[in-house]
Amino acid sequence: MYDNPYYLAAKSKIPPLSDDFDEPYFHRLLAPDAVQKLSLKAALATEQRIPGLGNGVLQDILWHARLSPRKKVNTLSEREEKALFDSLTSTLAEMVRLGGRDTETDLFGNPGGYAVVMCAKNNAQPCPQCGAPIFKEAYMGGSVYYCRECQKD
Repeated sequence: MYDNPYYLAAKSKIPPLSDDFDEPYFHRLLAPDAVQKLSLKAALATEQRIPGLGNGVLQDILWHARLSPRKKVNTLSEREEKALFDSLTSTLAEMVRLGGRDTETDLFGNPGGYAVVMCAKNNAQPCPQCGAPIFKEAYMGGSVYYCRECQKD
């Protein structure tokens, strides 16, 4: 038996592109007190709460939802939680449809077709939404890229 904790967690959770990954399920993922105290980055990209969702894809999900990676889960309005759910499911579906992110390659060395917005290659470039520079910040042992104008805490 394979006992890697990430593998086991991923096997026990509903995949984000499954029909069973719906708004009520997403709300239940965010509902526990321990999760409510976390930032969006910590809640969504750690502990395999959502299988396969890591920091790399999270950046664009949060940008599309217009939410800061530092925003606390317990400060989300109903509208913001819905925007986050919609962004998560639509952004991941688009990444899959286009064969992955253009910052990664497949087994044959071909880059994906999804043009990543929030990443190292776009650091200090204008945000496609508002024109403010994309900002890089060290956060939680890694880097986050976001627009300080579009993605307020």
